[in-house]
Amino acid sequence: MEGVQRLVARRVERLLEQLGTVATRARTGEELPAFTVTLHLSHGHTVTGEVVDYVPKEAVLVALGKEGLLRSASVAYVDVNTIVAVSVTNAEKLLELPQLVRPIPTRQDLVQLAERLATGITEQFWPSELSLGGKGLRFDVDWVGLDDEPGRRALEGSLNVTGHALRALATDSGREVLRRITSVKFVKGPHTRATRDGETGTVTVSPGSGEPTLTAFRKGLGAGL
Repeated sequence: MEGVQRLVARRVERLLEQLGTVATRARTGEELPAFTVTLHLSHGHTVTGEVVDYVPKEAVLVALGKEGLLRSASVAYVDVNTIVAVSVTNAEKLLELPQLVRPIPTRQDLVQLAERLATGITEQFWPSELSLGGKGLRFDVDWVGLDDEPGRRALEGSLNVTGHALRALATDSGREVLRRITSVKFVKGPHTRATRDGETGTVTVSPGSGEPTLTAFRKGLGAGL
């Protein structure tokens, strides 16, 4: 699931265009992944197979069956206007198509995200805090071991889940809980988890260990509050 979460939404027509391009390049001998798709049609029927060709706003040609394009003896010509959804069986292979994957966040992107999340939480629950010169919530990142592709992707997920967890805590338990958590630091570690020691929360980020969960982070940051 972790890899699939890197995918971005695309219109059906755009996805079919990408798959048609892959088929065209594969015919020239380029080694590219093969995709088994199911086209869900407006009248309730489905068509399963591999995309062979695509004509924008007109039609898609599909080699039928799940046994693969070269072994298929039947094809279907499908009117693009009848397609309401596309299921991709081997979805993780879509990660090999840059047009369908979220770009890797840069260090600066994540610095800005951390600041935006912390400031947004402060302004939501204590709207006059910063304007009166008070200290708002801080997200601090220890970049050791996190400033590479897997590290930045994992950090992005942990930042977002931490933001959701703190908002949930303040919503359910009252905004005063944010007075007792003044900062959250993010560090690399062997396991992804959230803990709190006094007024400081610590989020351990473990690239490749799976996506953090709101429930676990909320429990870890809110323990004892």
